[in-house]
Amino acid sequence: MERTRVRRSEFWMGCGFLAPALIIICCFTVIPIITAIYTSFHATNYAVVGEYVGLKNYISVLGKSVGWLNILNSIEYVGLSLLLAVPLGVGIGSLLNRKIRGIAALRTLIIIPWILSQTVTALLWKWLLNGNYGLVTYWVYELTGSKIDLFSNVWTAKFLVVVANVWNSLPIIIILTIAALQTISPELIEAAKVDGAGRGKIYKSIVLPLIRPTIGTAIVMQSIEYFNMVTLLYVLTSGGPFNQTQTLSLAAYQNGFDYWHMDVAAAYSIVIFLLNIVFSLFYVRILKGNDN
Repeated sequence: MERTRVRRSEFWMGCGFLAPALIIICCFTVIPIITAIYTSFHATNYAVVGEYVGLKNYISVLGKSVGWLNILNSIEYVGLSLLLAVPLGVGIGSLLNRKIRGIAALRTLIIIPWILSQTVTALLWKWLLNGNYGLVTYWVYELTGSKIDLFSNVWTAKFLVVVANVWNSLPIIIILTIAALQTISPELIEAAKVDGAGRGKIYKSIVLPLIRPTIGTAIVMQSIEYFNMVTLLYVLTSGGPFNQTQTLSLAAYQNGFDYWHMDVAAAYSIVIFLLNIVFSLFYVRILKGNDN
């Protein structure tokens, strides 16, 4: 009887400690999700929810070419960003793991793009590549005698938003790579050298397999971040030219806060929410695989 009373007391004490966190989660996560689901099935007049319209908003998102274009743009943006960021991050992280003079200062400098906000990053790249007064376009004009507007071309605009994103997010992959490399036992590397293995063989057969779980975790983390990114794209191109750099997240933001189509924006947000669940499940599976 006494033991049961103690357990009940511990249970309610635990609930008391968890209550503030649960209230915050409920207010800022659960309630907004429920509200978005409810709104996505109704028509809205600005922020006022109106009549029930069923799947009409989801048809606007997925039943039209623009919606599928946004999905394709999201896949391209995430895929190209990972294709550039991961190999570069692992390569630079491997170089920065060496013990050379000034390496601490170099590691500090390499983090600077990461600590800048996406707004600052976008404004910086927008200034550098501006067709009228940008530094890069000025150099091109000096060399070729002709002005170019890189953001007016579909393919260059797509490539440049990826480059700006990679520049901003690359340091996190570098940091994770360095952290993973420093967990490798030096004795293991020395033993491989004694056996006659060269640097390339050691890196390919020993180092890469040992840091592969960290690389996998970085890929999934960055995939989720890139997929949900709004600010960088909004400031840099606003989805142009011709909606070719408009992703699902950017479309949700623009429909909600630029055009005040809150119903369509809610439908976009639910689609993004479901896709994030898929990413999260994949992330958990990778983490479990790393623990085994």
